[in-house]
Amino acid sequence: MKLGILLPIFSLPSKYGVGDFGYEAYEFIDILKENGIGYWEILPINESGQYPYSPISYYALNENFISLDKLKDMGLLVRVEEKTRNSRIKYDNYKEKYYKEAYSKFKTNDEYDEFCKNCKIQEFAKYMAKRNNEEENYYLFLQYILDKQWKELKEYANKNGVKIIGDLPIYPNFNSCEVEYNSNCYELEEGKMKYVSGASPDYFNSEGQKWGHPLYNFSYMKKDGYKYLLDRYREFLKRFDMIRIDHFRAFDTYYKIPIDKPAKEGFYVEGPGSDFFDKLFEFTTWDRFIVEDLGDIRKETEILRDKYHFTKMKIIQYTIDCIKQKDIYEDSNNMVIYTGNHDNNTIVGWYNSLSQEQKEGLVEFLRKNNCLEEEINLSMIKYCLESVADYAIFPVQDIMGLDENSRINLPGHEFDNNWSWELINFNDFKKGMEKFRKIIEKH
Repeated sequence: MKLGILLPIFSLPSKYGVGDFGYEAYEFIDILKENGIGYWEILPINESGQYPYSPISYYALNENFISLDKLKDMGLLVRVEEKTRNSRIKYDNYKEKYYKEAYSKFKTNDEYDEFCKNCKIQEFAKYMAKRNNEEENYYLFLQYILDKQWKELKEYANKNGVKIIGDLPIYPNFNSCEVEYNSNCYELEEGKMKYVSGASPDYFNSEGQKWGHPLYNFSYMKKDGYKYLLDRYREFLKRFDMIRIDHFRAFDTYYKIPIDKPAKEGFYVEGPGSDFFDKLFEFTTWDRFIVEDLGDIRKETEILRDKYHFTKMKIIQYTIDCIKQKDIYEDSNNMVIYTGNHDNNTIVGWYNSLSQEQKEGLVEFLRKNNCLEEEINLSMIKYCLESVADYAIFPVQDIMGLDENSRINLPGHEFDNNWSWELINFNDFKKGMEKFRKIIEKH
């Protein structure tokens, strides 16, 4: 079984408010290497502001992730003041004054000139310059730095035996350069949305979720063989070792919600299905992908997934029936098993939310499976390790045994703490990894 850890870039320890591509990321990779962990799942890193699954561009990277320390190493900054740390990130553009300073000192070079030929980055720079009344070259500079720092980080990870699992959000933000420059590829009427994205009621949210993204005009994209979408996949395949395809259900049937109605009044429409994936697999292979096949999934979605041998997901918080003391989802090869992901409570938080009867049933279930440890997070990790799945991935919070106050996102709710959890330092994580390693050694 291949082991991985889930930690968003923004959650890395940071002296400057938001985790980034700096030396803390390198230290995290060192910890993974020391503990025999071969995969790091990072969530989306596209330019998106605070909401990673609502990108402004699929080609531009999030400017929050620029490392000020590495700008200092380049001679573009002299002194940087550290920010007071707390357990939550505040997206307040703290770094921007330093970006402006670095930009004023930057001298172009051949590498920069070559990077700027990327037409998608040019579109992004034009879009942002117009929106913020800035120079286009400023945004080209930021993206050049991001691209350079990301490639250096990924190269370091790969040299140290760690592969990066990236995340491809299903839809962009309506106010984005994606829609600005590719409006025909979206379902719009006179430039406005009549229907928006979301999800039907399921175990994530009983009322459904209204995400508010524009929907794709698949009939238009079909005319040129889905070039707009396929180009995006080519970019992500260069950027990451593996890609998690967000909301796979939408390729089978996608959920349309009238813009003025609640989520539960939406309806499903046929997606592109095999017509799209036949073209995708003309230039890549199934083992580069994990598909997010959670939520309200119909049989046809599973058939589409299995036709292309996509690696599926299992989250044990949803599959263990504590009362019946059984796992209702059978394990298999070609699967990633998780204790939880970014949309879940932590294992400890989830356990805290159970009734006394459920807690007792879960403990008995774990005992029957010889997985009961002193701490519930370690018991659930051990249960995952007993799986026949090819991969097991654990959020940092579950390694550390953190409670509900450390979850990353609460789906379908506007919540100030969403996408803002920060790992203050690596000390407690390292202690958690020592316990984790003992579980592995026993296993």
